[in-house]
Amino acid sequence: MISLLYITPTVKRLLWLLPIFSFGYSAWAQVDSSYRLGVGDKIKILVFEEPDMSFDVIVDNSGVITYPYLNEVVIKNKTTSEIERVLVQGLKGRVLVNPNIAVSVVEYRPFSIGGEVKNPGNYPFEPNLTLRKAINIGGGVTEWSNGKRFTIEREKEVDNERLSLDSPVHPGDVVTVLPRRF
Repeated sequence: MISLLYITPTVKRLLWLLPIFSFGYSAWAQVDSSYRLGVGDKIKILVFEEPDMSFDVIVDNSGVITYPYLNEVVIKNKTTSEIERVLVQGLKGRVLVNPNIAVSVVEYRPFSIGGEVKNPGNYPFEPNLTLRKAINIGGGVTEWSNGKRFTIEREKEVDNERLSLDSPVHPGDVVTVLPRRF
């Protein structure tokens, strides 16, 4: 007995989304949909049924990408939903009849840890990252720190009040472990 399986276009689109949602759920556990892209973030632009218009891109210092048929598109400081809207509006009617586009974050910009840690530097962001985990990634504290004093610099703000080892670290944060007071 031979059985032929017909997959409707709608089911085909949903099947394309499986890898995005399976990655996206775990990655977005800490970072929500209001996340604004910054230098170093890597995103995937997926135009369904148009593989030539789909690709991965890393946000560089300019924050602008060159996209087919649209020239330059600003992506820095935008959410993935905002980028989807810009691409759909730019392509609809002129290039594609009804563009179906998904934009997702593939890799977040690194965080930095310095000060009194054994291995200061830039490290890949991991979802649900806390100060405790960041310090461990940095090799632990040096003998000059008791591991109880730190600052976190975020874009446009410094968060150094009421920080604990369970405080969240976000993509692009600069964590400094301070020396203990003598």
